[in-house]
Amino acid sequence: MAVSALGALTYNLLPLFYETAQEFHDLSDQQAGLLGSSFFAGFTLASVNAHTWIRKINWRIAGFSAIAVAALALLATPVAENFLLMALLIAVAGAACSVLYGIGTTLLSDTRRPARWYGLKIAGEAGLGALLLWVLPVMVTERWGFAGLVVAIAVLMFALSPLLGGLPTKAVHTAIPESPGQAAAPMSPSLWLALAAVLLYMFSITMVWTLAEHLAVDNGINAVAAAQVLSLGLLLALAGSLVATLADDRFGLAIPLGFSVVLFLVALFLLGQTESPSEYTLAVSLFTFAFGLGIPYVVAIVAQLDADGRHVVLTVPAIGLGVMFAPATGAFLAENGSYVTVLTVGGLAALAAQLFAALALRSGKNS
Repeated sequence: MAVSALGALTYNLLPLFYETAQEFHDLSDQQAGLLGSSFFAGFTLASVNAHTWIRKINWRIAGFSAIAVAALALLATPVAENFLLMALLIAVAGAACSVLYGIGTTLLSDTRRPARWYGLKIAGEAGLGALLLWVLPVMVTERWGFAGLVVAIAVLMFALSPLLGGLPTKAVHTAIPESPGQAAAPMSPSLWLALAAVLLYMFSITMVWTLAEHLAVDNGINAVAAAQVLSLGLLLALAGSLVATLADDRFGLAIPLGFSVVLFLVALFLLGQTESPSEYTLAVSLFTFAFGLGIPYVVAIVAQLDADGRHVVLTVPAIGLGVMFAPATGAFLAENGSYVTVLTVGGLAALAAQLFAALALRSGKNS
């Protein structure tokens, strides 16, 4: 789980990353959104064919190498001379983080109860993110801004890298081997639908998550207070993931995912009405609990439908595509419309994710 937490570190700090990068480099809303999207463009491109190599590489060597590349790329971003160079460095960091995330996802897919372990994985990621969102604004970004943030992330990555020593050097279980000269079986329609559900679910929550601090600041809430509310929210995401861990597949996979979408829609409505810190806290708490509960189930649907274990790693580029377009899309909608537009599009994407997930499970059952 440590390897996935490191891979997801920048994602969980995205609101803080967006705000501090915009201030440090005097970026427009759209430039700041594109910077966040650059990270996930690299994340996606590095993992789009991961199903062909993720079970063949040495996971320990790949993990340590990815940490070094990600940390060094992040350290170089504050001194980048122009926006394009900074975006390229951020994309390199994203590519390295996707290797870490892909290893963690594949490792857990080999377990007997993937929904339970994905819940614990998301809980670990959220717990680390909550701690950092609480500490970094007060101790780092308020004084050193964006430069301090990327240095803190790099230092943390190197400090936690010894935990990767517990990784197996290769896959615990290999995918079903192909006969000599036999081509890999094509992906089933149910898997494509399930991956579409992952993409849309991650798009919806990421678009709102990226702008969550910006929304609060524009509504008169102090930036440090907003970051601390988001930190509390990640603890609720941790709680949601623990609920998923305890419930496992007792109620199936579609029902808990649907419950998370309902909570998500309520949270979006409340965010659109936010006028005080207490209202913002309630809305963020519901929002983060909802996605902490939902992510393990939407990924577990893919794992359940992936009979030979080759394709579950494709959830990584599906996540990458969803989050790659989300920051830039959200910034564009907020700048050219309003936060209500952002929240509406996010809600529609979540409903579409639920629909695709239900269709995937039904198609998989009938095949």
